[in-house]
Amino acid sequence: MNLDNQAAIKKLDQNNVAASIANLPKQLINSYNESKKIKLPPTLAKAKNIVFCGMGGSNLASELIKRAFGSQLKVPFVLVRNYNLPAFVGQDSLVIVDSYSGNTEEMLSCLTQANKLKAKIIVISGGGQLERLAKKSKSIFFKLNPSLNPSGQPRYDVGSQLGTVLYIFSQLKFIKLTEKQLLTTATTLVNLGYELLPTIPTKHNFSKLLAQEVYGQNIYLLGAENLSANAHILANQINESAKQLASPYKIPELNHHFLEALANPKKITRDTCFIFLVAATYDPRIIKRFAATKKVLDRQGIKSYLIKTAATDSLTQTLEVLAYGGWLSFYLAMLNQVNPAKIPWVNFFKKELEK
Repeated sequence: MNLDNQAAIKKLDQNNVAASIANLPKQLINSYNESKKIKLPPTLAKAKNIVFCGMGGSNLASELIKRAFGSQLKVPFVLVRNYNLPAFVGQDSLVIVDSYSGNTEEMLSCLTQANKLKAKIIVISGGGQLERLAKKSKSIFFKLNPSLNPSGQPRYDVGSQLGTVLYIFSQLKFIKLTEKQLLTTATTLVNLGYELLPTIPTKHNFSKLLAQEVYGQNIYLLGAENLSANAHILANQINESAKQLASPYKIPELNHHFLEALANPKKITRDTCFIFLVAATYDPRIIKRFAATKKVLDRQGIKSYLIKTAATDSLTQTLEVLAYGGWLSFYLAMLNQVNPAKIPWVNFFKKELEK
């Protein structure tokens, strides 16, 4: 497929995923500003641990926070992708439950447990059963506004969820973030977005060019430090939207075992490639590891590509790579000639669970 054929793109993108991706900076600022309407009790800032519960696209913002601001957090921050809360959760815990639909069964289970344990609770959702339970238990509730996500897919509304979580964490003094910093980051995203839109010709469009290179490949996404969250997010988006295999890995952990696995089976490694997610501010030891990893791949005839951000702060870095990756997943969906919003096998799986 020709990625510059606007008519063909429009025909496949029936749910307007492109608009959702382009709205990333608007999602971020709009949700942050809307969140200001809710005042958070100072007692929440005294939590001795933070537990963030979410599944799939509803846990992506929390992972970005953890990786981008992890060094600032003075209390343990645990991400839960399951039905059950950790055994340590109690009255001194802050439990944040996030479900875009508001009906995710794992999150309903976590919220019920948090109430029984008398934890401090914040609920984030677009409505559904979570909203009703939150209001019934008088929990703090942030309602997501889907207006800037016409696709309706949580993985393409990370900006809205991130804006809300950034407000919560900055208000409770868990992280240091000013509105000026947030606006500067959003401006950077707007400018970058103009370079990646479907109307920008392939020869001038980084994400289109990269999509053409990795199309039809089994993709491994390598991140480190704050960008390890982006590896997870991009794998989520490529798997669901492009219906193409993508797996996230972290450096340095990968260097201790994975490289030996590239010898076999030959029929798989022939169609394998790597995408390195690199920040200019990585620890020099990490940068050295990326270079050495590339040499290993080169010697085995495995192609590798680079998504690099020149930004100097963690938040802008993660969001720039999020923009590059969001468009990459979209253009891969176009090359695979699939509607990026449809998730037939996930829906089939959910119906099986309902039986």
